[in-house]
Amino acid sequence: MHKVPIPRRGLRVIDPDQVCDATAVLADSEQVQHSATVLDALGEVNRLSILLALYHAGDLCVSDLAVAVGMSDSAVSHALRLLRAHGLVTAHREGRLVRYRIAGGLARRLLEVVSQEAVHPVRLHAHGHADPDDTSLATP
Repeated sequence: MHKVPIPRRGLRVIDPDQVCDATAVLADSEQVQHSATVLDALGEVNRLSILLALYHAGDLCVSDLAVAVGMSDSAVSHALRLLRAHGLVTAHREGRLVRYRIAGGLARRLLEVVSQEAVHPVRLHAHGHADPDDTSLATP
């Protein structure tokens, strides 16, 4: 049975099976909207830089993120509020510090793909990789 919505059933269709398939994959409009929001957040260079820094370097506080991405603390805080509101990052308190991390899910999978194109292999120093002879590369 075709799943074309009732209001569109009288419209001219060339291939009803393909229209049915296309309509079926778009049926969860709430999830499609969420995915569009995630892609929108990734589409701005400063927010993407923050997300890539968190993805590869791990949990960071606002001031460390600001230094890493070359933004002011207030600009980073503003971007993080937006990223938190959309569920892309979470915050956790360590004493007086608030550290941010990638929330997971779609954002993490997309950052993995973006990293393959945008991040060159580098040696990471944090998390026990301070040895200059360490050959570990930028993979979380």
